[in-house]
Amino acid sequence: VRPGFGAPADDWRISQILTLYPQGLQFNKESQSWAEWWIFWRRVAGGLDNLIQQRIYKDISKFINPATARNLKVQQELKNRGYEDMVRLVGALENLDLATKTELGGWLLKRLEKSSETLTCWWALGRLGARETFHGSAHNVLPPKQVEPWLAQIMKQDWRKNPSAAFAAVMLARVCDDRERDLSAEQRGRIAAQLQNAKCPELWQRMVTERVALDEDESKRVFGETLPAGIKLIT
Repeated sequence: VRPGFGAPADDWRISQILTLYPQGLQFNKESQSWAEWWIFWRRVAGGLDNLIQQRIYKDISKFINPATARNLKVQQELKNRGYEDMVRLVGALENLDLATKTELGGWLLKRLEKSSETLTCWWALGRLGARETFHGSAHNVLPPKQVEPWLAQIMKQDWRKNPSAAFAAVMLARVCDDRERDLSAEQRGRIAAQLQNAKCPELWQRMVTERVALDEDESKRVFGETLPAGIKLIT
């Protein structure tokens, strides 16, 4: 099941799948079980509407929020819940409302102040603030003014040592030829220069200066894993 790519009967399959979420995970003591649970919902995220995505977010937000994550009870629960897979899941929830995305982005940036934080947070941040979505509507894209403070923090990173941060900046600044979504040419120019200085891939530099299609490797990088068999992204 990989909805969101236009396969026939996607809507029917999702309607059947949605009955599973309220039941929860029955064998919930093993970390691998939780990992598979979150992976499953990430892979069907393209077919989930705002309401179910908001519900998923509400259920796992306490593990992402830096404030509540310090709670001893939450820390105990988190031991086998698969934190990194939860981060990947929230990054794929493109139908979250803009206020929720803004809140979540702030949490991830706060977490990323610690060098011990998983690099997956950079990927999730990039997906949340991306100029181009995989499955969501353009109406769900954060406006430039919301992601510019994120970019300010991302650009403080050493992109030679942290290419994950560099690619997050690329997703936030990618040209989509839409005046409502594109960052200013001046801002994109600064990002392109930093990418060049960090010797990042030439395609990354072009992505923030002109509208270009992703190659297979970069499509996988944005998607977060190998694309479903037979699927190619056309951008």
